[in-house]
Amino acid sequence: MKTMSTRPDQGIPGVYGLLLLDVVSRWGYSAETLFAPFHFTSEELAEPDFRISTPIANELVKHALKMTGESTLGYHLGTQMRISIHGFIGYAIMTASDITDALVLANRFIQLRMPFLQLYFSTFGEKATLQLQCDIAIEPLRTEIVTSLTFGIMTMAKALTGISELEADVDFDFPQPEGFDKYLSKTSSYHFRFDQPHLLSSFDKKYLGLKMVNADPISSQIAINQCESELSALGERRRLAMRVRDILTHSEQHYLSIENVADRLHMSDRTLKRQLAAEGTSFSTLVDEVRYRHATSLLSRTDYSLEQIADELGYSDVANFSRAFKRWSGRSPSSWRKDPYL
Repeated sequence: MKTMSTRPDQGIPGVYGLLLLDVVSRWGYSAETLFAPFHFTSEELAEPDFRISTPIANELVKHALKMTGESTLGYHLGTQMRISIHGFIGYAIMTASDITDALVLANRFIQLRMPFLQLYFSTFGEKATLQLQCDIAIEPLRTEIVTSLTFGIMTMAKALTGISELEADVDFDFPQPEGFDKYLSKTSSYHFRFDQPHLLSSFDKKYLGLKMVNADPISSQIAINQCESELSALGERRRLAMRVRDILTHSEQHYLSIENVADRLHMSDRTLKRQLAAEGTSFSTLVDEVRYRHATSLLSRTDYSLEQIADELGYSDVANFSRAFKRWSGRSPSSWRKDPYL
């Protein structure tokens, strides 16, 4: 299910434009050829605060695809992605102790680099899963971002753990790009499925304990502190409803009370209610949004029973969960699981 973001356009970090340049240079194209129509320079794209608006980024990707004649550049972007390109969040992940810590940090801080992305990391089922949500709806930008980040995670995981072969099942929610077959032989340890309900990668839980080759607790904490500072500053600039959604989404408990959330925001629950009402929403509405999104992601997977999903979402039993889900969607969870597109 692709959703249109209600957030203001915060754009794409300019440094990812430089990654695109690195890729198209394989075809012999220069910075001038790639960036001239958009009046960018490599120097300004390297500035930490420089961002490319989403519509312009989409045109830039179209331009690169046309120049190279490739049907997708996401594979190349991903295989050339290095952890350092992600700034302090990259350093925090790189120096984490193991894969579990790295994924927790990615979940927590990814929006510092790409506010339109959310990661959901879970160990609840038989396998560990990493689900991606991309709020950008325009194409080809969305497909290229998702493809590049998927392959980028694979590339970076191998480099950070020193393991040459990692296995995973990967689901994309879009059709298989033309010419993608030629990359399958290079990624034989991964099983890809297209036209699926969600963007989801699942892998053996044994990988969660893999140690990072650059593990350094002191360096990691320094980078985490910087990320926390940036996240705090970002939160101050964002609407309260967005901040509440983020707290609910990234909490291990998907049933936080308004008192819990208000405490994290350093305000009273009364003040929180009043300010949310001024923004035209309510705490219960935001809880429903987050729970519904999480419920549909779990229902799309066959390894979760309705009892497990109800428990994961904080409901006392399946009946209460089913009533809530029908209120959200007009359908029962079982009906949605059989055909989410009805």
